[in-house]
Amino acid sequence: MSWRSILISKGGKLSLKQNQLCIWQEEAEYTVPIEDIAIIVVESKEVVITAPLLSALALNGVTLLTCDQQFLPCGQWLPFSQYHRQLKILKLQIEATTPQKKQLWQEIIKQKVLNQAFVLSQAQCEKESAKLHIMAKQVKSGDKENIEAQAALLYFQTLFGKTFHRTDDDNINSHLNYAYTVLRSAVARCLVYYGWLPSLGIFHHSELNAFNLADDFIEPFRPLVDLLVWELWKQNKLDKGLTPYTKQQLIKILHKQIQFQNETLSVLSAIDRTIASLKIAFISKNAKQLKLPNILPLEEYHYE
Repeated sequence: MSWRSILISKGGKLSLKQNQLCIWQEEAEYTVPIEDIAIIVVESKEVVITAPLLSALALNGVTLLTCDQQFLPCGQWLPFSQYHRQLKILKLQIEATTPQKKQLWQEIIKQKVLNQAFVLSQAQCEKESAKLHIMAKQVKSGDKENIEAQAALLYFQTLFGKTFHRTDDDNINSHLNYAYTVLRSAVARCLVYYGWLPSLGIFHHSELNAFNLADDFIEPFRPLVDLLVWELWKQNKLDKGLTPYTKQQLIKILHKQIQFQNETLSVLSAIDRTIASLKIAFISKNAKQLKLPNILPLEEYHYE
């Protein structure tokens, strides 16, 4: 099980050496077994990456993110699908009916709102948390009444203050967006691993988005990011913007604990189980077969 998250913030060279990531920086050499790595974020513009390393990362399902001038992730390295029955999965995805998709989206949004309710409970906002529990029960097929947006307004302004808006250009949003991108990349990586086409979504359907399906399945995991950013905000860790410290904390989101079917797993493992259940939900034509995570208090998952 991969468990390491690596941030490359200084110039140097990344290469392959005996099936290990070899990091050369300032005449020093560091090596990490590739099988241990879940994600690498490269934010320095002075990093050289060799082709053999890229091939090894693809074969081992390691997510590689590169960053823009603002040090925000902007690109992702994904392997060609290695799933043994790619066409079977693609047919399931293409032939899915509109009612099937609407029912799956209902389950996703219901769980997202329940997870948001848990976050508000962690923030000692019990009254608003209770309201979200009620709203979760009101989500219908396709979320035609847009409970997601109604819940989000109450949720974010309770968590970060009445003046907060997700469209604002501020330190809270920059940290949320950074961690969402890391989470989204992990979901996309898993979708490809299981043979799904990331651009063909259940609810999201933009022709300009290559990751519509990833944007569908990130939703119930987002509240864990919100909880992490809220805790950093309450500790006054966001005042200086995205720093090496806060970025390291955000990248570690993939290794936090989360509940899945009464079992405590890492976020990475829960993403894997969620995507694996999608095939069963499509084949059985039963949205209830889609298994989704429950948020737990913010703690590191301890790998055995």
